[in-house]
Amino acid sequence: MTGKWRLLISAVVCVVAVASAFHFLMMERYGVPDSGIRVVQQSNEDGSSDWVIRLYQSDSRHHWQASGKSYAVAIDRLGSNSFALDIAYGSSDNGRHRIRQQVRLGDGLTLVAAFGAGPTEAGDTRVIIDRVK
Repeated sequence: MTGKWRLLISAVVCVVAVASAFHFLMMERYGVPDSGIRVVQQSNEDGSSDWVIRLYQSDSRHHWQASGKSYAVAIDRLGSNSFALDIAYGSSDNGRHRIRQQVRLGDGLTLVAAFGAGPTEAGDTRVIIDRVK
């Protein structure tokens, strides 16, 4: 009898571990994050890079905030399509760019800033916000 219980408990623990790994590895990467924001840097073939900021639940949320090794983002909703941006990206070695502005964002992709290559950078940089419904 104890052998069956051990096997059953081991199977339950294994299922919970697999489900947790799936949630944290797959859903956080491809699903909607709990914070409602995802920041991705995409490098292009010509040496330029795009910072794509995806805002999820953009009709119901009023504040998004995220930070990482080379970025800090805070976005506030001011009206139905009006947003206040406070975005900083880049490392301190290459110079840190900061964007503070109010913008109107429709659904989908919107280019909010573009910077030319500096003396120590490889290519141009664009900052794009994607309102995901």
